[in-house]
Amino acid sequence: MTDTLLKTFSDSDEAPQQPAAEPPSVVPDLPLGEPGRGRWVRTLLHHARRWQYGGRAIRAAYLIGSTPVIGTAHMIRTGWRWQRADDYASAISESPEFVEKVRTRRRHTVWWCSGAAVLALGASWLLIDPHTPQYAGATITAAGTVIETRRRMTDRKKPLSFPGLGRKTPGENAVTRAAVAAKLGTGRDVEDMRLASPILNEGTGWSTTLQLPPGQRARKAIGKEPDFASALGVGETQVVFDLVPAHAGRLDVFVAKDDPFLRVYPSPLIARTEPVDFWGGIPVGVNGRGRAELLRLVDASLLVAGEPRAGKTVATNTIIAAAALAVTPRIHLFDGKGAGDHRPWRRIAHTAVKRDPARLLKHLTRMVAEMERRFDLLDEAGAGTKLTPDLCRSLGVDIELTIVDETRYYVTGPIGDEITGLMVDIASRGPAAGVILVLATQRMTTDAIPGPLKGVCSLRWAMRCPDSTASNAVLGPGAVGKGFDASAISRAHRGVGILDADGAEPTMMRSYLLDDGDLAGIAEAASALRAAAGTLPDGVAPQDAVDVYGTVLEAFGDDEKLLRDELAERLGWTTERLGKELAAVPVKQIWRDGANAGRGYKVADIQAITAR
Repeated sequence: MTDTLLKTFSDSDEAPQQPAAEPPSVVPDLPLGEPGRGRWVRTLLHHARRWQYGGRAIRAAYLIGSTPVIGTAHMIRTGWRWQRADDYASAISESPEFVEKVRTRRRHTVWWCSGAAVLALGASWLLIDPHTPQYAGATITAAGTVIETRRRMTDRKKPLSFPGLGRKTPGENAVTRAAVAAKLGTGRDVEDMRLASPILNEGTGWSTTLQLPPGQRARKAIGKEPDFASALGVGETQVVFDLVPAHAGRLDVFVAKDDPFLRVYPSPLIARTEPVDFWGGIPVGVNGRGRAELLRLVDASLLVAGEPRAGKTVATNTIIAAAALAVTPRIHLFDGKGAGDHRPWRRIAHTAVKRDPARLLKHLTRMVAEMERRFDLLDEAGAGTKLTPDLCRSLGVDIELTIVDETRYYVTGPIGDEITGLMVDIASRGPAAGVILVLATQRMTTDAIPGPLKGVCSLRWAMRCPDSTASNAVLGPGAVGKGFDASAISRAHRGVGILDADGAEPTMMRSYLLDDGDLAGIAEAASALRAAAGTLPDGVAPQDAVDVYGTVLEAFGDDEKLLRDELAERLGWTTERLGKELAAVPVKQIWRDGANAGRGYKVADIQAITAR
């Protein structure tokens, strides 16, 4: 038996050696029946690899083949919706005749353009090249391919970019060292700081995802952007931190190539001739990543606050401009300062009052009654508990938007307690019935915005504040401790503020620029749209919706004569526009203190024209 065992071991030692295994990165092609150690594991890996690349090939073929078809179909569908005037039908509910007129005009345009195209195609086919129809079809398909490709690139969660291409990006070690120096992670495990994604070019900067050490939350890193910027050698406002919803220990990092808040962003509402979808969100500004920020105002009431010259008036006018272009919302404007900041909207607003607390109290009482009436309508209709665009059309109601500028003036007066009580009721229950309240103030103390009123305004927009206490007064207690401090905004960043809305983390952004000329142009476009839709305030006919002479006379104030530049400045117009609007008014020499001051206008001349 011992001999048998020895012979067995001897045979084993003399057995030929197996060839060395290939590197792990290479999976050998083994047939299913080939013997060998790990045969089943290696076979499964072999087929998995084949299926992986095969699946990618199938997906790539589908994407390439479907792009022209889907793009062309999308182009045709968009053209059909344009011909049907669906963009007007969704925004204007009270004037079906107007929508039908638009459809008829667009239908005629399509027929004329299509006829001309068919004639040109036929002439080219007969006289130039018989392959002209194929060329035309290829052109249409190419256009559809471009449209679909652009849409797919835009809809990507992250831009299609590659590490190291385009602008210079830092290395992984530099980013992790900066994160450690900024103390984004703490403890002995700080050396485990690493990147969970490559550094990619994104828009006007680069981005990556930072993996914090195990057991540490990324939320605690919010507010340390200046420390990270210092360690990385860039400006404070160039760094943007965002939380990753799917992982509490990961931080989305974006670093702009320059200061994004020193740029001027023109409002997309400028030169717009189509109605705005007020329910879809108001374009209010651009965040640090260069992305547009939308404010959905139909869900809650809004508080806008900030120190003087910080951009509060522009922010408020942006909201009013969007509501004016939305055609159907009813605008009620109460100006506690009365300096003419909202003058362009008086021709559109259903209520426009300056420094009159009694009128505001009466209006708020009427809004509470309207709110109760709408709740009864919702109950009787058996519909949902909140208004929607469809319910507005079926119930014959729409948004009632009340803007109160310089709220402190109204809530600190003799009837301030009554006004505050009604505001609290509207701000807490009104949005569900389409009754919205927007409050603006330059003072953030408790007397300017009482605590109960501030607590029911769930949307907050804080422009630059004088100190951290004032910032917390706007954004809520503890906001500064969480990294959201409006007092840290530089005075060089006019129009920059922190928006806390839509259930997301507060976002620092710069509001869109709207100067006086832009406001006047938007007001004229909104007046024309509302005149066509029949939604101008009662007593304002389409032909006299723009009371130019009345506006000019109001701008004179107590003065009997003004120079052209002085009058244009008070109106917020250019001198060219002033000359066009007052073309029928004679321009005369203005004498002051016995000297000729220049050419201008006199109140008596304008009154003589209006009296004709």
